[in-house]
Amino acid sequence: MGKAVVAAGAIGAAALALVGGSYAIGGNIETGFRDSMTAMSSPAVQIRVLDYKRGIFGAKAHTLWTLNDGDEPIDFRVTHHIDHGPFPAGRAAQVRSEVVLPSDLKEGFDAALQGRSPLEVLTLVGWGGEMQHRISSPDYRGKAGEAMDLVWGGINGEIRISADRQQAKGRIDLPLLDVRDPDGNVLVVENLALTLDSARPQQYRFWTGPSALSVGRASFSARGGEASFNLDGLKIESQAALDGEVVNMSVDFGVKQMVGGGETVDDLSFVLALERIDAGALDAITRSVEQTAGEAADIEAQQAELMGAVMQQLPVMLKRSPAIELKRVGASLNEGRAEMGARIDYVGTEGEAGMNPFTDLVASLRVSIPKALLVRLIEMSERQSIVGYVTEMEIDASDAEIDQAVSAAVNERIAGITGNGVVLEKDGLLTTDMRYKDGALLVNGEPLDPEALGALGLPF
Repeated sequence: MGKAVVAAGAIGAAALALVGGSYAIGGNIETGFRDSMTAMSSPAVQIRVLDYKRGIFGAKAHTLWTLNDGDEPIDFRVTHHIDHGPFPAGRAAQVRSEVVLPSDLKEGFDAALQGRSPLEVLTLVGWGGEMQHRISSPDYRGKAGEAMDLVWGGINGEIRISADRQQAKGRIDLPLLDVRDPDGNVLVVENLALTLDSARPQQYRFWTGPSALSVGRASFSARGGEASFNLDGLKIESQAALDGEVVNMSVDFGVKQMVGGGETVDDLSFVLALERIDAGALDAITRSVEQTAGEAADIEAQQAELMGAVMQQLPVMLKRSPAIELKRVGASLNEGRAEMGARIDYVGTEGEAGMNPFTDLVASLRVSIPKALLVRLIEMSERQSIVGYVTEMEIDASDAEIDQAVSAAVNERIAGITGNGVVLEKDGLLTTDMRYKDGALLVNGEPLDPEALGALGLPF
């Protein structure tokens, strides 16, 4: 599936860069265009203007884009048709950008594209400087290369950007991607959508507002179904809100159903919240990461810079008494529903030297898991351990003897888990509620020595 993936990556990178950039229309049009391309360029996506031919009411330009993803660089061209007057479509200007695939990729897609561009972005520039990006990619089906079967539902979308470049709102849809290779591998993605309604607060570099990614269905099967994975109803929703001098953020991840590896998981959910993050510290972290992204394409270097910036700003953030909460982690399996939640608050006094985790943190953890599920997990762990030992030591043991040994080990561990008051059993569920404050740990409302937790023998 290599060429199809490479082509999709090239198209996706071009779309993001084109809608994320801006055109300096007005005054010297050519200078504005060249400056815009320079601003869009980065080590990860390098852009070079090859030529710019001016006309009376417009111009035509070609740019070369180089994608540096850590492997072999990918080059492709973009043709830009610039119409700047007089009164182009009732606007200050419009720019039509069309992606031209590299020759080694283009050959494989010629039959499906039939001369059409794989991606087109129409940018309308208003008189006040506001922009509207209309993204489109034609749908097609046929061969990709000599052997790949490809169904591409196209791309449709619109992104609006304010004149001051501080607000962005829009939606991009990808209805269908279906890739099949001669080895029987099949990848299908249906109804992918990206929405955003973001704003950049005055004086800050970070963005606030909601954004969301959703996928109706995604599936992969290898070698005619010998290995398969299916996901239905994926959603990832994020939100960031500025409240005075602090920022509150959240991520809501959910999947209606996930099937793979012999397991079926329903209503998988994960909700994470960050509260009272200092806006100035977040701005400094954002600027540091942006600078690193502009200087190096190495992902590891960017991650290292992010961690370094966070640690540098940590004393400032702690003064805001931040909190992190895992509001909900849950999943429904054959045995029932398992759920977990946790929260950590920093309550240290401003001005203290360093952080004392024994007195400066307040934490809580709650867990609920079907006993049958925990028994199954422990049984899998014990069986693997016992079978491995029997095999390594060349012990002559029957299946019945192994089953008996596994059963005894499981019963012993379950008794250890439920026998010290840390985990309670009721109506087929195992639950625990832990609270930590001022160096003291309360479990299910009762004080407990933290060392007792080590005796639980959990399989994780």
